[in-house]
Amino acid sequence: MRTFVELVISWGPMLLLIGVWIFFMRRSGGLKQGQYIEEVRHYLSDHIVETRRMNANLERIAAALEARQAPPDTSSRNGT
Repeated sequence: MRTFVELVISWGPMLLLIGVWIFFMRRSGGLKQGQYIEEVRHYLSDHIVETRRMNANLERIAAALEARQAPPDTSSRNGT
């Protein structure tokens, strides 16, 4: 019996601390799952818009580089 009391006394403060921590975590709640999902959707839609914008810019850059590096027309060299 004595060892059980010592065990409760030694682990009591730690269990109390864990219990208080769980209580405050549940009380604060953070983001509810519905709010979290809506926030993720918002971020993903913003990401898609930004990716499309970046893709359009990269395509313009690639087209400009291809136009700059295009070989000159060979038919004008031959005199035809």
